[in-house]
Amino acid sequence: MSAIYGDRIDTPKGVFLILFQPGGISRIYFPGRGPQESYPFRKLPWSSLAGDLNRYLAGEVVDWTGYPLDDSAYSSFTARLLNEIRHIPYGRVWTYREAAEQAGSPKAWRAAGQALKANRHPILVPCHRVVASGGKPGGFSGPPGWKEMLLELEAVDQGRR
Repeated sequence: MSAIYGDRIDTPKGVFLILFQPGGISRIYFPGRGPQESYPFRKLPWSSLAGDLNRYLAGEVVDWTGYPLDDSAYSSFTARLLNEIRHIPYGRVWTYREAAEQAGSPKAWRAAGQALKANRHPILVPCHRVVASGGKPGGFSGPPGWKEMLLELEAVDQGRR
C-alpha cells in the first residue's frame, strides 16, 4: 500500500484537506473537518485541482471525471454507485432510486443512501446531486447547510434529469 499524503486547498468557503496517494485521491475533507491522524504534507500531483475547486465554488461548471479516485476501500456496489454519481450533470439531480437504478440495483435505493453517506470524495463525486423522491435534499455527509448551498450554487433544476 502506498503512503498517504495531505495537502490543503484554500477557498473562499474555507480550507479543504485532500488526502492522496500517487495513484489517486483518497479522501476530501470539508473546511473545519479532518482526520484524527496527521499525514505528511506533499503538494498535490494534480496541480489543477485547487483552481478547479475554486472555480466550482465561484459557480463555474467543472468536469471532475479526470481526477483519479482511490476507491479501494469501497464495496463493489458503493464503487459502482459512486462511479455513476460522478456523471450526474451539473445543475441536475437524481433521486436515490434513480441512482440505484443507474448502478444496476433498482431496488437498492436505501443502500444507495448509505453508500452515498460513505462517499470519501464529496464534490468530485457529487453526492449532493442525489435527493429524496419528494425533492427534499435528504442526507449528506458534509457539514450542515453545505448540500443546500451546493445545490443552490448549481441552480439545480429538480424537475429535469
